Amino acid sequence: MTLARTRTRRRRHEGAGSRGVLVACPDSRPPAYQAVAGLAGAGLLGEFLTGFYDRGDGLAGVLGRSSPRLARAFRKRKDPAIPSALVRSAWSFDVALALENRGPRFRARVARWRTRHFDRLLAREVDRLRPDALLVFSDVGTDFALPRCRELGVPIILSVVHGEVHEEVDVLEREAALSPEFQAIYLGDGRLDRDELAWFHDRRRREAALADRVLVPSEHIAEAYARHGTPADRIKVVPYAADTRRFTPRVEKRHDHSCTFLFAGGITQRKGISYLLKAWREAKRPGRRLRLLGALPNDATPLAPWLDDVEILGRLPHADVPAVMAEADVFVFPSLFEGSAVVTYEALASGLPLIVTDAAGSVARDGVEAIVVPSANVEALVEAMDRLAEDPARRSAMSRAARLRAEAFDWPRYHEALVNAVEGLIAV
Repeated sequence: MTLARTRTRRRRHEGAGSRGVLVACPDSRPPAYQAVAGLAGAGLLGEFLTGFYDRGDGLAGVLGRSSPRLARAFRKRKDPAIPSALVRSAWSFDVALALENRGPRFRARVARWRTRHFDRLLAREVDRLRPDALLVFSDVGTDFALPRCRELGVPIILSVVHGEVHEEVDVLEREAALSPEFQAIYLGDGRLDRDELAWFHDRRRREAALADRVLVPSEHIAEAYARHGTPADRIKVVPYAADTRRFTPRVEKRHDHSCTFLFAGGITQRKGISYLLKAWREAKRPGRRLRLLGALPNDATPLAPWLDDVEILGRLPHADVPAVMAEADVFVFPSLFEGSAVVTYEALASGLPLIVTDAAGSVARDGVEAIVVPSANVEALVEAMDRLAEDPARRSAMSRAARLRAEAFDWPRYHEALVNAVEGLIAV
């Protein structure tokens, strides 16, 4: 977005006596913070309702200064491009989430309480602000906020951060048949509670039905939503992005017959981890290595027989991730169910060819920056890993293409696309 266009939008917005766009997301996921930053830059932000947000003052400021660990955590909960005066924090969401993660006894009850409590808070903000539009991220406005918007005539923009719910049901049924021994780690340390999942699935169906515009991060999800009843003219694809200044290729890298494969993310069955490990057992050769960036589940028993000759890096500070990414030769991410994994954009920005499934939601193109394989297919993964490991020249060409693709999908481009989607529903 050009500076001139941003200033013009801001003048038009302010001159019309507009109340701006209310954005709601309780966590610090990058697409939400970037959406808020983009709307703020265009002069369209009314308020951002979220969970804990670090303004650098009060109790948070004291705690951050007293503990390096907390300071690192708090850095994820602020963005200099977001006007802190327009942020309203709902700490109760984070407190409930901490209690939920302490044990299974009340997990489902607390999860429902925090979701509905945030929903009520959001409905009150809709009543108070009467915004020009509500941009809401998945799961948090179904029962109270979105119906209230309908009553008031406030346009609703839903940003979907996950795959389509019917698709997840299909994935779970397939996994129960194909890989029952890995069901316990479908969500890693998170317990797979089918009743709780069904409750969230129901909310997501109702959200899509209430929304005037459904923003999805990939063509794969757009097709799934259209296939299951959301009118195609209400769906808009707005891919995510990576910080192409932080994630960059290693200039001195030389592509040869050694090959380092990297997986990064939650080491869970939902990310296809068992299929990757089984493929690695067949694809490993002298000069090849597989690195997993992420923490193993607390109970990694199902994975234990498959971890020989695999390098477990564990969970690293986000500041250390770009260097690890740049050291690799190929990024492998065989996810079974996803929105659009930001880590795939980061890998592209690092100049890595990708091996991904359609479900990963990547913008990488098959045969250009990536080899796209079917989900849950060990044979296809082995073939893709062999092809890239054995062809350094191809990896080099795909590496250059990957970086160019990432540069075409940076956060300023996301800002522009999101602002355009919002402006399509409100008068400015």
